[in-house]
Amino acid sequence: MAIKKLNKLIPDNDICINGSVELSSDKSLSIRSVLFASIAYGISHVKIKQPGEDALTAIMAIKKLGIKVLKNRDQYTIFGLGIGYPTNKKKLLIINCGNSGTTLRLITPLIAGSKVNAKIIGDQSLSKRPYRLEFLKEFLMNIKPNKKKFLPLLIKGHTSCIKAKIIIKKPSAQMISAATLAGISSFGETIIECPNNVRDHTSRLLKHLGYSIKTQNKKKKQFIKILGKQFLKPIKDYKIPSDISSSAFLISIAILTRGSDIRIKNVCLNPNRIGFIKILKKMGANIKFKDVKQYYGEPVGDIIASYSPNLKGIIIKPDQIASIIDEVPVLLVVSMFCKSKSKFNNLSELKFKESDRLKVMYENLKLCGANITRDKDNLIINGRNENFYSDQIPIIKDFNKDHRIAMAFYVLSSVSRKRIQINDFNCTNISFPNFLKTINNLKSEKFKKIIVACDGGVATGKTSILKKIKKLYKSKAVFIDSGLLYRYLTLAHLKSGKKKINIKYLIKILGSINIVKLQNPKLNSNLVSNFVSKIARIPTIRKALLPIQRQLIFNCPHSLVLVGGRDICSKILPLGFSDIKLFIDANVKLRAKRRYLELQKRKNETNLDFNEIYKALKARDFADKTRKVSPLKKTKDSILIRNDSNGISRALKKIVFLIESEKKKISGNR
Repeated sequence: MAIKKLNKLIPDNDICINGSVELSSDKSLSIRSVLFASIAYGISHVKIKQPGEDALTAIMAIKKLGIKVLKNRDQYTIFGLGIGYPTNKKKLLIINCGNSGTTLRLITPLIAGSKVNAKIIGDQSLSKRPYRLEFLKEFLMNIKPNKKKFLPLLIKGHTSCIKAKIIIKKPSAQMISAATLAGISSFGETIIECPNNVRDHTSRLLKHLGYSIKTQNKKKKQFIKILGKQFLKPIKDYKIPSDISSSAFLISIAILTRGSDIRIKNVCLNPNRIGFIKILKKMGANIKFKDVKQYYGEPVGDIIASYSPNLKGIIIKPDQIASIIDEVPVLLVVSMFCKSKSKFNNLSELKFKESDRLKVMYENLKLCGANITRDKDNLIINGRNENFYSDQIPIIKDFNKDHRIAMAFYVLSSVSRKRIQINDFNCTNISFPNFLKTINNLKSEKFKKIIVACDGGVATGKTSILKKIKKLYKSKAVFIDSGLLYRYLTLAHLKSGKKKINIKYLIKILGSINIVKLQNPKLNSNLVSNFVSKIARIPTIRKALLPIQRQLIFNCPHSLVLVGGRDICSKILPLGFSDIKLFIDANVKLRAKRRYLELQKRKNETNLDFNEIYKALKARDFADKTRKVSPLKKTKDSILIRNDSNGISRALKKIVFLIESEKKKISGNR
């Protein structure tokens, strides 16, 4: 269960989501609709489902500028007064844009083209982000940022702004929209030259509302022509679609977790907003669009996403970044689970978001064990590595309450056994209100894996007990004996016919190990048994096997995974990597008797010496408990199971009770 305390969140692990959901309204469309309604002439009706903090910021801003806004549940009635806000030259208006860069950059030219004197401020995060609207001076707009070109902005508005020819080289929708709205607020025809693969919500909505705007694509450039000071129709009964960027987090969870299958309804599918979906589909993700239709100038439809087990890495080209700018953090997380390398080229634009997302993602993914490298503004991720399943709980740092960073690391935690702490998680309300509630409503028991880790001394009966439990739960359960991995490598060495152990060769074949291959009866032959200790004591092999062991455990398609072997509870599955931890123990004389009978049966010998077996077992216990590397001991979070009776029924009943209790707990948390 997710742990949330004092705005500190450690998310659930290994979740499964199923069902259908309609998300909160698209943030970009919400802000634009509110601002456009404020400069339309007449009464607009806009339905915004669960508006995030940024959308509410835009609403508060227009109200401060003299626009009347009425609210009835999710519906906002906005009384627009045409281009130019009500005159109030005597008073300096303080407009607080909070954390919303979109509100800041879109409202600035609208204020500057009105008879309003204003000071625009923002929160700590927004105040550290560059202004980036220097080109507005071409319209003769009087805007002064501070000396470092950051907030606050001082605006002396006037209605004599004139047309301009603007070239915007950055693939920024906010800058292009700001230039467009500056053109609306100015006399004459403004021409804007900009990249053509940038989200175009502004021009689409303006066209739908009948405004005089023309767009033309030439090669990789777009030319926008807009005639200023024209009549803008009010917005009538516009139910803003679900947020496509918010859907990215649910889609990522669905494609990465076994058993997941979701439908996200009524989503804005703007061609320049679905870049991340195109990329995920190229990676091998199972994603489909259904019931697509045109609505208020935008394609709108449902997204269906389901578990996709064979994702492959991808190379992201520089010209693709603009269409995935908000989804890059979660795409970086997804790439950690691919079978091959992914490369993200030219992420420089990420530096100018709520945080320096390029730096933040690189440093924190590395902290979480990602095999990631940075080359200037490029990031390369090589899939999983051994450090991913570490026994530490990293705290995501220096992300400046960036909502998309917080949600990206939530995804990383929820699709794995990695425990991650995310502070200030409430920042997700900026773009995705009720994020946790939405996830919880979609959580399913369809596939929830219970991992039982079992450790203990020699001949305590742990293997027999786990095999009995597997038989009891039939096809739902699997038993993994970690020792068989060493036997697999031992058999591979013996088959090679070489006397010297080729460590590099053995490490190379680790990737071919699977549960089926571990069922080979030859692994239990006397020949393998007599040699396996020589393989097991090689530190390099033990280190290389660790991530393989974990991958076998975490990726197997069973709802109950029973794992037994040396260091299971302390090294292989520490902390929250297993749901139940057991330490099996029994009286040493009883164990010696069991071993005596076992050897008699296995070797068909009657002349075995019980006392010698007893002494050898005591010596083995002493060696196991006193060895320098990973001594045998019960971990603090393990449950002691005594198996001193002649049979194993008592121990079996207790463990089954623990498993069934865990199943009930899972059911109660859903």
